Amino acid sequence: MRTRLKGLVSAALESLWFVPLAMLAVSQALVLPALLTGVEPSAALSLAGLDEFAERVRELESGYDAGAARDLLTMIAGGMVTVISIVFSLSFVALTLTSQQIGPRIIDFWLQANVTQALIGLSLSAFFAALSGLLVLTQGEPGGAASLTAVLIASALGGLTLVAVVLFATRMSEAIRADATVARVGDLFVGAVVADRAPRADAAEVRDAEALEALARAEGRAIPAASAGYLAAVDLDGLADWARGHGLRLVLVARENDHLLPGAPLALAVGMHDADGTRGVEDALRERLALTPRRRRTGVADFEGDALSEIAMRALSPSLNDPFTAMACLDRILEGCLRLARRGPPSRLRREPGGAAVLAAPGCGAAWLAPRLIHPIIHAGRDHAQVLETAARGLSALREVAVVPEDRDAAARLIARVARAAEALGDPDDRALVQRALASGDGRQEG
Repeated sequence: MRTRLKGLVSAALESLWFVPLAMLAVSQALVLPALLTGVEPSAALSLAGLDEFAERVRELESGYDAGAARDLLTMIAGGMVTVISIVFSLSFVALTLTSQQIGPRIIDFWLQANVTQALIGLSLSAFFAALSGLLVLTQGEPGGAASLTAVLIASALGGLTLVAVVLFATRMSEAIRADATVARVGDLFVGAVVADRAPRADAAEVRDAEALEALARAEGRAIPAASAGYLAAVDLDGLADWARGHGLRLVLVARENDHLLPGAPLALAVGMHDADGTRGVEDALRERLALTPRRRRTGVADFEGDALSEIAMRALSPSLNDPFTAMACLDRILEGCLRLARRGPPSRLRREPGGAAVLAAPGCGAAWLAPRLIHPIIHAGRDHAQVLETAARGLSALREVAVVPEDRDAAARLIARVARAAEALGDPDDRALVQRALASGDGRQEG
């Protein structure tokens, strides 16, 4: 249940409309009481210690015309409708260009930007603040204080909206620039790698996980997935506690963002003697994992990394032929993978109090992430010497800093893939460029 709730909260925060609607609710919770109870701006200023300013506002309240306030609030409400129309028009144009040039899945990263959500939220807040003021002013003959309060609140929100429009226009102009998009997604990818504070797996843990997986393949009973969807999150600690209490040992087959099919194996259970007991394991799994209808950002950095890899492959397509954007994507992927390899893979093993492994999940270290992201780029850029050189230098550094053998082996396999691609280059100078990068990496490794 906790994992499902966490998944729902994460999905809500990633939604385009959650933050704007939350801003609207907060603003209305402050605006309506201020208007309905007749709060005077001068009294608020007096409480803040601004007595001279409060006196001048009090003079303004005494002669403020409700009709002029209605006209001003009507103008603000109409202006906010225009702003909202401009926001969506500009968004559709910019994001259409972005999806065509860079990739359709990149749209999520821009729609979920804080500036976009804040602008929509401010626009809606200003519009409904003006609308609330108009509704209050139509009830009887309100005094000057109520009219001034309505105008001040709507004007403040409208002014903030105009500032946000400038920031939004700047952000949308960056959205159609490939380098700005690569920088943004790259920062998210590296940030996701750095944000993983899980304990790191050592060599002994890797061996224990491999031993438990081998035992599960030989003696384990497959636990099928109950429904289809993308695995958004798994409560490993809660699942391990449940397995300890039932005398079982579990090996998960799927990792975060894998797509599950009904009836396909989700986990392997060791120590189960009753065939009917699979239902209990299925229920335990169902309660401790969250499924979503589409892939989304999780605690694993593959979602952001896949976006970078997609941009690079699209840039290397014959229709675009933009190797420099692919090189920028490769640089950011290698940066994140290098950080991950230097720290070691995150722990995905849970033990009994005595030390025996009770639960193992698929690894999410550089040995898994680097081939997933970099191999397609090497294949797509096999005719571009600059791309292969960038990959050779970065992978050599990755192999050098890796702290576990499996990460070094994965980097070595990718380096061998680069070497094979370099041998197929038609231009001798291109081959020499990549081979020098490979030789310099081998020299550092030997040293």
